[in-house]
Amino acid sequence: MRIFFLMFFFLIRLSFQENLFTSTEKSVLLSLKQHWSNPEIFQSWDLKYSPCSWSGVSCMNGFGRVTQLVLGGNNITGTIPSTICQLKNLTLIDLSNNNIFGTIPVSLMDCSKLQHLDLSNNYLRGQIPGELFRMDRLANLYLKGNMFSGEMPKEISASQLENLDLSRNYLNGSIPEEFGSLKKLVKLDLSHNSLSGSITNQLFQLHHLRHLLLSHNYLSGVIPNAMDLFSLYSMDLSHNQLKGSIPKRFWDFSGLHALDLSYNQLSGDISESIEHLLPSNTLRLCSNKFSGRISAEFVKLTYEDNCFDKSNLCSTSKNSFPDLPSCSSGDKVRKFLREKHLIIIIPAVVVGIAIQSVWIFYMVRKHWWKKDCISMQLVWIFSLIRKPWWKKKQNIEEDLKLISFHKLRVTTEDIMSGLKDENVIGHGGSGKVYRDVIDQTGDTYAVKSIRHDKSSGGKLPKDFLAEVRILGSIRHKNIVKLFCCIFSADKNLLVYEYFEKQSLDKWLHRKRRAASPGQSSTPPLDWQKRLKIAIGAAQGLCYMHHDCTRPIIHRDIKSSNILLDSEFNPKIADFGLAKMLAKHDDDPETASAIAGTFGYIAPEYASTFKVNVKTDIYSFGVVLLELTTGREPILRDEQMNLAQWSQQHFREGNSILEAVDGEIMEAINLEQMTSVFKLGLMCTGALPSGRPSMKEVCYMLQSCRDPKF
Repeated sequence: MRIFFLMFFFLIRLSFQENLFTSTEKSVLLSLKQHWSNPEIFQSWDLKYSPCSWSGVSCMNGFGRVTQLVLGGNNITGTIPSTICQLKNLTLIDLSNNNIFGTIPVSLMDCSKLQHLDLSNNYLRGQIPGELFRMDRLANLYLKGNMFSGEMPKEISASQLENLDLSRNYLNGSIPEEFGSLKKLVKLDLSHNSLSGSITNQLFQLHHLRHLLLSHNYLSGVIPNAMDLFSLYSMDLSHNQLKGSIPKRFWDFSGLHALDLSYNQLSGDISESIEHLLPSNTLRLCSNKFSGRISAEFVKLTYEDNCFDKSNLCSTSKNSFPDLPSCSSGDKVRKFLREKHLIIIIPAVVVGIAIQSVWIFYMVRKHWWKKDCISMQLVWIFSLIRKPWWKKKQNIEEDLKLISFHKLRVTTEDIMSGLKDENVIGHGGSGKVYRDVIDQTGDTYAVKSIRHDKSSGGKLPKDFLAEVRILGSIRHKNIVKLFCCIFSADKNLLVYEYFEKQSLDKWLHRKRRAASPGQSSTPPLDWQKRLKIAIGAAQGLCYMHHDCTRPIIHRDIKSSNILLDSEFNPKIADFGLAKMLAKHDDDPETASAIAGTFGYIAPEYASTFKVNVKTDIYSFGVVLLELTTGREPILRDEQMNLAQWSQQHFREGNSILEAVDGEIMEAINLEQMTSVFKLGLMCTGALPSGRPSMKEVCYMLQSCRDPKF
């Protein structure tokens, strides 16, 4: 009888707990179902059944309390609701691989029992809230593959944290020293971000750390010598800017399995470095600045993927490293290096003397100095040296002056003969563009004729000077080549390489152009070509912003100013509005008037007339949105531009796939398309400070095409 009463009491208790469950946590789960917009995963969330049997919901054994939400990879769209932590007993939340956007709500701090949080591969943005690093029980935090930006939190007290993955975001700043307080950390992955500064010593004092991944950042300085990584299994510091030698303390880590230090600026004697590196499986040292000899002992280790700079190294095993010179003795190595240095130094001295002589000649002739013609006069001096003025030109109008920037096989007369109305291929704000075929050589050029302003008092047009000043002095595979300029009292001509494929604009927006009679319609530009074009154009802009002595801003980046060669390699063209900045920084300069094309003009430029490199980045972001959506920069039906439409589409929680160009949508490319669309959103952000640099844009596009980049 006593057993009967005990069973009866137990059943009553279970019933009470089920009712309690129904009145509390069931309502929270139903609100989640209503908040998110994918019906498939929530079909089993039916009031007829216990929530513990719903898909993705797990409960504590013996009690009707939700402890886990596992909803990863279910195409859920929307934000993270602030009510989720009303499920007070949650220990695990997995919302990875969905379409969740917005920011992480601070209310996640209310999940006081949470041990595992996975929000990887979504579209979350903004800064990572510091509250996550103050959760007492959180052991695993996975936020990789989102759009988080800004610096990492520095107020850290999550003493139980074991796995932290913040990779493939847009985080910047340095690695906080406070990470050294995470004494139980086993894996730290900060790779594929934009982190800078040195690697903090505290990070190398974590005794339990087994996996340290910091690759593909901008970390500089030296690798800390003081390290107590007794449990280290793998370390990847590749694709950074680390200098100095390899610490000898790596010798102490007998359990080291894989070490990747490639693509840095590490130096030192290669034999001494290798002596202290004995990982059991993988060692990569490619693309550094080591010197000395590679011994046969290293060859016996048979590590994979090792390449070396042959200019500073030699090998004692010619058969194993055929590209390296052999070094049977130290004298031979020194002789090799000495001969190499002489080959570099002597031409450099000769070139330096020549440049100095020209500069002295230029300064002596001060009466040539005119504000608007400095660059043209300097180029003209070089032309006098290259072609003496006393040699008469034959069959050329005497007042025409030709200055060439590349080797030409044609004369001025040849070029002038092709400037006929039937050869006009375009009209711009500054004049006509001709397709000029030279009969004698078969070469084809694009010739831009810039209108001459008679009221200018004989001064050359500003856009003509801008093109000559910039294109005459820079060289890059993704910037259009200016062969020469021709000018006189009434003519201003620029001669470029000609592109049969014409502009990106004509390929992307071919539908709105009526096809010529008898001409077949142009096929759509497939995704891989579009990605190739995006990467190439970004590299050209990156060169202008970061690699020139003075940064160059284009001010008119648009799809019609990106020309395509026969292999669909892009070339940035039309530098008539380009401007050289005074210095390398983000301080904006004030322009005299707005330049550019509607739909591509950054909002701060339109309102303040202030420009810097972030102005170009906004315009390039619009091009990225054109490439992914196939839409034009101005959407007249919606009465907004493409950047505004895309930002609104994303904010409203619509799927990115709905915005992608349907003509080229294939399952194999969807991840790349989504990443490029998100990058376009970043580039067209309202605040210039929130836009990435062109170095970061190049890196993100390369990573999109090649995840191992």
